Amino acid sequence: MSEAVSAAAPAGIDAPTAARLAVLAGATFVYVTFEVFPVGLIHDIAADLGVGAGRVGLLISGYAVVAAVVTIPTVALAARVSRATALVVSLLVLVVAELLAASATGFAMMAASRVAAALTHGVLWSLIAPAAATLVPRERVGTATAVVFGGSSLAAIVGSPGTTLVGDLIGWRTTALLLAAATVVVTLALVWALRPRPAVSAPAPGGPADAPPEPHGAAGPVDWSGVLTLCAVAVVLIVAHFLTYTYFAVVVTEVTGTPGAVIALLAVFGGAGAVGTYLIGRHNDSAAQRAAAVTMAAFTAGTGLLALACGPAPTAVRCAVAVVAVAVWGGAFAAAGPVFQTGVMRLAGADADRASSVYVTGFQIGIAGGSALGAFLLGHPVGWLPLTSTVLAAAVLVTVLALRPVPGS
Repeated sequence: MSEAVSAAAPAGIDAPTAARLAVLAGATFVYVTFEVFPVGLIHDIAADLGVGAGRVGLLISGYAVVAAVVTIPTVALAARVSRATALVVSLLVLVVAELLAASATGFAMMAASRVAAALTHGVLWSLIAPAAATLVPRERVGTATAVVFGGSSLAAIVGSPGTTLVGDLIGWRTTALLLAAATVVVTLALVWALRPRPAVSAPAPGGPADAPPEPHGAAGPVDWSGVLTLCAVAVVLIVAHFLTYTYFAVVVTEVTGTPGAVIALLAVFGGAGAVGTYLIGRHNDSAAQRAAAVTMAAFTAGTGLLALACGPAPTAVRCAVAVVAVAVWGGAFAAAGPVFQTGVMRLAGADADRASSVYVTGFQIGIAGGSALGAFLLGHPVGWLPLTSTVLAAAVLVTVLALRPVPGS
């Protein structure tokens, strides 16, 4: 078993550390899977609760709004305890949310389950990457971040389609219970992964994973101007992504002429995301600035190709272009998360937790803003969605090229 783990470990990271990083990735996997839980089961949930599909859809956007509002104050509150404790409590709250969902007797109770999960969403996402950074030498922080973010990519490939498939077979409530059981297992594993251990030779900013909160901002300069600039650029990219991704089914159906292509292209998107996360993990430490530029160029190319696929052309050609476009777009977006998160932590110095909370808040604002902008653009030809995403992504690319290199990248 140890040989297998060692073989799978990223370069420069020993097997025990790789196992701990895998546990952190598992935490992001279960959180993202519950975040998008209603998407594939929207009609089943709506019928069971006696509401329209539109109201169930609000559970997604409402989740993002709540997370955006509470992330900074909840992360500040979490600073009173150790980072490990805060992460474990976040997952325990997620278990409660999943149990509430499974036993929901009406829409209000289902909405309460979403609010509960959203309350600690920002805590987990603000602390998970800094926690991973404390497990590896400074020169491997980018790799560790990519590994942890791989859990969210896996949720896109396995989690969301898996809960949809299982929900069709045994019902969405039982599926929520199974997800709660999986979260309990991940929580127990997290207790092991973040237990006190000897510090690595060159610890990353933020102190040991189990250290008390005081040192988090006690040493090391914090480039808040750089942090806020990078977060603002990230918000534009998130808007660019979600204004099209939220209406993925609408765009794909228009391009291919068949709703059945949506599931297949979602699988392409998720699979490409896994590849993108892997590739960025290989370069996010040694050439972060170049990796960011390549990622933004790929994102721009992917959405640009999708915009072209919405134009006049034979259906077969449009479908082929759409497959390539979705693959490039999916890989680039998955890679963008580790790139921006790592950049924020490097600029934040010893205050990585607080800086990450600002980044996570911006991410949620981007989700809500992108979805709203996409809803407005639906009044125009569907090609306007990926075209607008391309324009915004191109602006991000130009900005990334103009930014000064992040220290340590």
